Amino acid sequence: MRTLVTGATGRIGSRLVPRLLTTRPVRVVVRDVERAGRYWDLGCDVVLGDLREPEVVQRAVAGMDAVVHLATEEVAERQSRLDLVRRAGRELTSTLDHQAALSRVADLVVRELADWCVIDLMDEGDLKRAVVARAEAAEVDGRRPGDKPSSEIGAVAETGEARILPALGDGADGEPVRFLDGLAARSVICVPLRARKQPLGAVTIARTGRGAKYDADDFALAQDLAVRIGLVLDRGRLHNEVEERADAARVLEHVGDGILLLDRNGVIRLWNPAAEAITGIDAKSVLGRSAAEAIPGWQNAADQVPVLGSPDPGHEEITIPIDTGRGERWISISGVGFFGGTVYAFRDLTDVRRLEEIKADFIATASHELRTPLAAIYGAAQTLMRHDFALDEGGRERFVSLIADESERLGRIVNEILLANQLDAGRLDMEFEPFDPADLAERVVEATRAYAPPSVTLTYSAPEGLPPVSADLDMARQVLVNLVENAIKYSPDGGHVEVEVDEHDGNVRFAVRDEGLGIAPDDQDRIFEKFYRADPQMVRGVGGTGLGLYICKELVSRMGGRIWVEPNDGKGSAFFFELQTVEAAVLAHGNIEPGRLHFRH
Repeated sequence: MRTLVTGATGRIGSRLVPRLLTTRPVRVVVRDVERAGRYWDLGCDVVLGDLREPEVVQRAVAGMDAVVHLATEEVAERQSRLDLVRRAGRELTSTLDHQAALSRVADLVVRELADWCVIDLMDEGDLKRAVVARAEAAEVDGRRPGDKPSSEIGAVAETGEARILPALGDGADGEPVRFLDGLAARSVICVPLRARKQPLGAVTIARTGRGAKYDADDFALAQDLAVRIGLVLDRGRLHNEVEERADAARVLEHVGDGILLLDRNGVIRLWNPAAEAITGIDAKSVLGRSAAEAIPGWQNAADQVPVLGSPDPGHEEITIPIDTGRGERWISISGVGFFGGTVYAFRDLTDVRRLEEIKADFIATASHELRTPLAAIYGAAQTLMRHDFALDEGGRERFVSLIADESERLGRIVNEILLANQLDAGRLDMEFEPFDPADLAERVVEATRAYAPPSVTLTYSAPEGLPPVSADLDMARQVLVNLVENAIKYSPDGGHVEVEVDEHDGNVRFAVRDEGLGIAPDDQDRIFEKFYRADPQMVRGVGGTGLGLYICKELVSRMGGRIWVEPNDGKGSAFFFELQTVEAAVLAHGNIEPGRLHFRH
């Protein structure tokens, strides 16, 4: 809608299509607020509501409480899972005593995720029980797992195929799960421990008491923990091999950590391939030279690294930045001194650090995006519940409409988060069917025009005779809707948004061009990343969760297409995505199942 400046008058006419409420009289209210001697422009509030049913307020408030509760639980659960993974990773990397580390990780798991956690490890080709941890209330009936791994656990360790019982999608409450000998569990997850395609053991978690059965998120979390444990076990075994063999260099070539060995004079005697890959410095240029001369900034960095006389279970690594030919990299490094010199082990944490920063930004952004509609809903509800002053019918309509609009906005944010989680977990099913791409684009444009601001002009064009597309119609519609809504959102000053559909080399190309803020060249390669936002501080006043374009990329990729962005002739942006035609899909994948055809009349 158009913003009315103080002193201006006007009439706004629009066609409204109610979604959440039944059709009722509509009133448009515009107010100017004077603050600190100046006027501030306010947009139009379009009020929709049932003037005859006062209980609509109570229903709206109750619905908002449910949405708030669901969103709060979702954020708390995700934060708890992130904390569990973070603490487990810290325990695993803080010591070389893997038995103690595994025991502490198992204690974390039974504290947050399970009643029982059992870890079985390979020892000279045999699977042996290494750790058994239980929650305090898990042994009420005196039962506990046996001392030897069952054949089912052995099969998971050998084949590398994880199991979840009952299986995902099995909603029926059947007989107790008997997977761990001696226990009748409600739900069980068993995941293999592997490194470099070699079996290292298995981790089994079980719930024996009341509570929900394990779901896909729990399954993914258990697999993530197993990967981390497998990597640490592999690292520990290689470390033991280095101590036992004289030819350490041959073994260390297969280690993923960078290894630097200095003699007593500070001369580099070992610089393994991982160290080359992390720093960009080849071994030939450093071997036989002083570390202070061969490695830029080493002298200052070495002063910060604690060097112990022997491996200490409580010894912590430090994270420091280093300058390389690829730019600044962050490494986690620790040192151990021995009679012949000092050995340093370091890992590249640049990507991990970047991911943690992105996740932190996402949590802050999501909190902000959720807090804004929640504050509006809460304020409107509190006003409607007050008895110290009476509201006229127009005022009640305005607040009820505000609650409905903000709840719909809140629902869209939660849906984005849930959809991104489904994509990550691989739980999103697609139904491929032929449909008319021109008809899809036309319907999206017509629907968007109903609520687009007057300052934005939407147009659509497509040639006659476009071939049908083979893809998931609902997912293709969601991608196009996201791109069109983005084009409008990033055009705060208005402009022309153009949607085009055309055929290119066996594909149908959808194009969405705008004349808005545009995307900086440095951001064009990253805007499709998860949680990435081109304007994280909202300097330009455009919010968002950073998931919209990531969802678009994942959906298009899973439909066999591609998506990209280009400048729009120096003003705004142009987004494109391509999907295969039915004929191209048949040639590439064989005959497809017949589906519904959607053509324009």
